[in-house]
Amino acid sequence: MTLLFLIACRALFAPEPPSVDRSDAAAHLTGNFRTDAPDIVRFGGPHGAPASSVQAVRFDAPDGFSINAALWTPDAPTGVGVVVAHGHYGQGKSSPEAQEIAHRLAARGVWVIAVDSPGVEEGDRPERQIHFADGAHNRGFLVSGGSSALALQLSGIQAAVSLLEEQGVESIGVTGASGGAVASFYIGWLDARVDAVVLAAPPPIPREAAASGCPCDHIPGHPGPDPGMLAQLTIPSLWMADVKGPRPDGLSGAADFRIFEGPHSYTESMQRAALEFFEVHLGVPGGPWVKSVPLLNLSTGTDPGTTRSVMGLPLQTDAQWTPAPTQETVAQVSCEGEGKVVLALGHSSLPTAVRDAYRVCSVSMPAPGAATWDESAWVESIGRGSVRADAVLGAVMAAAKRHDAVAIWAHRVWALVAGPSGLPFVVHDPVRDSSRLQPSDPAWVHVPGAWTGVIDRELNQALAVSDDVDLLVAALNNASGG
Repeated sequence: MTLLFLIACRALFAPEPPSVDRSDAAAHLTGNFRTDAPDIVRFGGPHGAPASSVQAVRFDAPDGFSINAALWTPDAPTGVGVVVAHGHYGQGKSSPEAQEIAHRLAARGVWVIAVDSPGVEEGDRPERQIHFADGAHNRGFLVSGGSSALALQLSGIQAAVSLLEEQGVESIGVTGASGGAVASFYIGWLDARVDAVVLAAPPPIPREAAASGCPCDHIPGHPGPDPGMLAQLTIPSLWMADVKGPRPDGLSGAADFRIFEGPHSYTESMQRAALEFFEVHLGVPGGPWVKSVPLLNLSTGTDPGTTRSVMGLPLQTDAQWTPAPTQETVAQVSCEGEGKVVLALGHSSLPTAVRDAYRVCSVSMPAPGAATWDESAWVESIGRGSVRADAVLGAVMAAAKRHDAVAIWAHRVWALVAGPSGLPFVVHDPVRDSSRLQPSDPAWVHVPGAWTGVIDRELNQALAVSDDVDLLVAALNNASGG
């Protein structure tokens, strides 16, 4: 009795979570994308499923950017619909974490759509990838345009909500495990049409940039966890943790928090709890537990290569990067040779003519593990809402001063920080637009306005910009007296 009294007192007198700038967070989560109901295209014949059928589908959200999904049609439809979001398990709509709960909901008369995020299953193509290291450039492009990878994922889920409305549903839920739980939270946070959400094995929300997990779930300028943001989810929600721990700070009174120790997944015990929760809060009919569900290949079976790429999205921002160097990072510098110093940016081996005439100091950013650039620091800067290129520029300028450099040899996108460094510079193998980017190029190059004026602005300051090594060496010699 005493323990219950203490818990009640703590809840009654707990400090109110700090307020969150909802408008700024919402802007990064909507990303100027469409939320109206798109046209839906069905692929192949429907698969049989328990008391339902399921069919691979595709729709556009945003306009011209295809989203792959699977639609479950119950044999005895009710007025309830649920969107299933997937985590980062290697698959999307076809994963067990998505299919099992979808089958069991549909068997109860629920319309279900399981939605792929860009870059998974048949959408796993470089131009559409937003997950982990492979999606770094696409994520950078989205952030530089005032949006985010999370916004792109949510646009597909919001379009799926619209499609459920077209089926005549009156109550709408969203659920998912791990990263799917993150997406479910934000849809419930953003979209007033959603009545309840169920989160299986949720990580801290917002996701911490320095923690494990996919950077595609981060909100620019909003590192986590943030009790104030959690407090703003006021619709009924079920939080099912997979490890022991306290109730997250900030959860509203509408949140039901439970612990299901076990795998980081959407386990059977979690699915049972989810069905019971949706019975109460969405009106899902009761019924027997479906013991066995099929795991189907739900691919659309077609090549999405003709659809818009991530970097082809029409982001709406007029922002342009104004260099503001910081001193938060110390560059790694390796020098060899004699004579006047030339900094080499993004290039470990310069032409013999340069190495014979100058002392060459190769500059690189701190590289955790086997990475070739400081990806983790860049990811953290997005969470803080800062521009990583400012720290890189500051590190380059400090290295130039420390080694008394007279010029810079910049390779590819490193022209971005060579320009505002204040030193004469040449650019080898210049990159003028995003179509020429390579995975080895640093993703922090995607500053606001990078491909709508900033790169050209910096290249125009160069002594020479060319693939011709002899021309670059001559320009360097003329400027430095070499």
